Amino acid sequence: MILAGIVFAGCDSGIAGPSPGDAGEQATSEVAGVIIRATTPAATAPSAKPSSDTGGSQPSPALSAPSALAALPRLTALTLAGLTPLAVVTGFDNYRLNAISTASLVARLKAGSVLIPCGAETGVATALGTTTMGWAPCIAADRITASLPRTATRLGLVPPGLVGPGVKVVPLNGADLFGEGPARSAVYPLVIPSPAWSALWTGYDADEVRVVLTTGVNCADRGVSRQTNTLKKGWPWLLNAGTARYTGTHFDGRLGWYVVDAVRTGNLGAVRRLIQDADIAVSDFECPMSSHFVQHETGTVFTVDPRVAGLMKQGGFDVATIGSDHMTNAGIGGLLDTVRYFDQNGIRHVGAGANLAAALKPAVVTVRGLKFAFYALNGAGGSTPAGRTSPGTATLTPANIRAASAAARAAGDIVIALPQWSTSEYRAAFLPQQLAWRDAMFAAGTDHVIGADFHWAGAISITPGGASGNHLAVASQGNFWFGQNWSRQTEEGYMTMMTFVGRRLVQVRLIPTVVLDNAQANLVNPATDGQFILKQALAPSIIKPK
Repeated sequence: MILAGIVFAGCDSGIAGPSPGDAGEQATSEVAGVIIRATTPAATAPSAKPSSDTGGSQPSPALSAPSALAALPRLTALTLAGLTPLAVVTGFDNYRLNAISTASLVARLKAGSVLIPCGAETGVATALGTTTMGWAPCIAADRITASLPRTATRLGLVPPGLVGPGVKVVPLNGADLFGEGPARSAVYPLVIPSPAWSALWTGYDADEVRVVLTTGVNCADRGVSRQTNTLKKGWPWLLNAGTARYTGTHFDGRLGWYVVDAVRTGNLGAVRRLIQDADIAVSDFECPMSSHFVQHETGTVFTVDPRVAGLMKQGGFDVATIGSDHMTNAGIGGLLDTVRYFDQNGIRHVGAGANLAAALKPAVVTVRGLKFAFYALNGAGGSTPAGRTSPGTATLTPANIRAASAAARAAGDIVIALPQWSTSEYRAAFLPQQLAWRDAMFAAGTDHVIGADFHWAGAISITPGGASGNHLAVASQGNFWFGQNWSRQTEEGYMTMMTFVGRRLVQVRLIPTVVLDNAQANLVNPATDGQFILKQALAPSIIKPK
């Protein structure tokens, strides 16, 4: 996986990034690698952050125009020239392969382990500077993703319009058609003359690709503020995390669990860049900021230094969910302080407010004309519920699901719920109650549900439905800025990267992290140490997209 310029190479992929040999092969191709970016008049390389919301509830013109052509991505110079890029895909669970070079792809082609779409053989060979000798027989382009079940380790080459969330796109030479802005703007080496395929399959425009990144629990008290404030590392240290690797585990007698032994491996700032490069970044913010915050060493009552709001703004966060079980730990004053600090720093917030209407109001973020609407509900209890005229959190009830979803649906093209919904913590699988709430949200018009508060990396589900074609639900992403260093599972988590082409959900990627110093989330290699996290989450997951 390539994250913010950091390459985590798959164990069997050989060289993960560009090599001199790869560059030479591209130079001799008739169809050279090209930069995949929009060429419409106002377009530049894909931007890293959205424009401010302009209000209103109308979908973007490309989604509302009646003609069939309007359903396509905007035509680029690439498409108009009769060219199409081919994405490299593999099984959804194949996190042992996270990046590949053209040289390695050629080797796999010659070994017969790559599914080739019929009609693309000559174009692929030319683009990669090779021959078709040894290749597997071609199959129809629209059958490739169905031929790659979750556990598949072989690869397929797929036109962009046929990529869906049931498979995983593998970046090629550091370029990623469906990644964050920098990876989308990189030179893509596998571009071929468009075969006689539907334009719905071949059309591609990087400006129609939008990435939403969400993190696990953020409660920057206890171990977090001990490092930043008490030990004087400073709040920027928390954001400047890089990569880490495990050196082992050991038994911790406090609660009887094994904990991680890990060391940093450099790449400082990789986490910050990953957040900043997303089109929208969302934080599960569980604890109140207060002008009277206190550093807590123990216990389950929390307050957070208000400087965290500025840190989050600097780090690239756009939305925070504050509908949590700890949001009134500092009383109603702490909740209102939290709202005020986020407002001052331009971070949208959902799930709590001065009254129920405010708590249910969606946050809307516009990215190149497409509106993403977020809402949050608290199903974990703990905090004071908001009333018609009184402050608090929006309780997770059937009536509030309907009201919040309807308001978000009216305001946005894509609706994402951010519930805190743990009725039993420290687990990976969905509980029956979560599945019932999930289904109620989908029935009310919500497209995706990113849940929180198990404090473990939890299951996901991808199922048909909604404006995006498929629904995503996440049980829990585990911990991010939160100190629970008494077990491996509570030290681990993942970030969720959702990629959309227009309204259509095309990719879901889980980015594993480990909390070091009981405070700071660092990236871990999904092909090695990240397997602890990913297998825990994927084993109970339900992935059955249409």
